[in-house]
Amino acid sequence: MEKYIWSLDVSTTNVGCALWNTKGELMDLKHLSLKTDKDVPVEHRDLHKAEVFRDFCDDYMKRVADKWEGKIFHVFIEAPLQNTPKNINTTALLLGFNGMARYVLFQVFGFMPEKITVHESRKLFCPELVKQSKRKGELVETLSFPDAYKKNKKLYIWEKVAKLEPQIEWFYTRNDTLRDSCFDMSDSYCVGIAGLKKLGIIN
Repeated sequence: MEKYIWSLDVSTTNVGCALWNTKGELMDLKHLSLKTDKDVPVEHRDLHKAEVFRDFCDDYMKRVADKWEGKIFHVFIEAPLQNTPKNINTTALLLGFNGMARYVLFQVFGFMPEKITVHESRKLFCPELVKQSKRKGELVETLSFPDAYKKNKKLYIWEKVAKLEPQIEWFYTRNDTLRDSCFDMSDSYCVGIAGLKKLGIIN
């Protein structure tokens, strides 16, 4: 039975996920929209979305078994940013739902998913952006995006993924702009590359 790695970027509206084989090759890249019915009370919507995510994980595990004759043996999930004091309510919501998602993954697959921070995933996926500078007499690594992407770092990640994987079909709005789900997909790819590097599968 083949073994696969699953990498995810989880938000409260979309989940991006990428499937990789043990050679470091991309097998699948998709997203799940976390929609709730209007009749679901606001205070219960996170629980409803967790159930939707669980059903998705169950189905995906079966899909991997049926389509690729294998099983997922390692899961990487991006940890949400925590240094956003101006949006403390959003941060709290993301942290809470991320915890729910990790518990669902543990329940479905039977092992602990591994968290990767946003900084670590971007640093490993975009080594061209890593700079060394001195702070208090010590060399430290910093991540510096080009000026054109300072306000939209996700766009840089998406553009790099689109170049690396030209076969991927992306989703656009009626105004011909990228849907938000595309950035969740590309972020899950970024997490996957970082995870593969941490596992020593790719350099």
